[in-house]
Amino acid sequence: MHIEKIGIESLEKVKTAMVKIFSKEPWNDVWSEEQLHLYVLELVENRNALPLGLYEDGDLVGISLGRVKHWCDGTEYWIDEFGILPEKQGIGIGTKFLHEIECYLKKHHIFVMVLLTDRSTPAYHFYQKNGWIDKTEQAFLEKRIF
Repeated sequence: MHIEKIGIESLEKVKTAMVKIFSKEPWNDVWSEEQLHLYVLELVENRNALPLGLYEDGDLVGISLGRVKHWCDGTEYWIDEFGILPEKQGIGIGTKFLHEIECYLKKHHIFVMVLLTDRSTPAYHFYQKNGWIDKTEQAFLEKRIF
């Protein structure tokens, strides 16, 4: 297995992975083809995008769709979407992928990774198990405008 930066040429593979990973429990995401296309395009093509894929025998088995953010404390990697194909979950591949991402980021002088997840999902415990810290002094806020 190895990681590599995902380019626009892999857009369809990333969209397929997104649907496989996030359309089931606990996420139950329902995407229209247009919204999914626009969303993945944003995550892959934005100026500071850093989309990474985990490949096994040439097949995309994991995604980390994030962006680089320059901050006063240093450069950060903000992950918008992270996932492993369902048939590859539960066997340590996600942990290996996170480790490979850390190595990649260190080489590029990025020393902080940030993400949001729901506390009520298995993903929350997965990240804790892998050394992520819950930053309780910060709040995630939302305001509906319609």
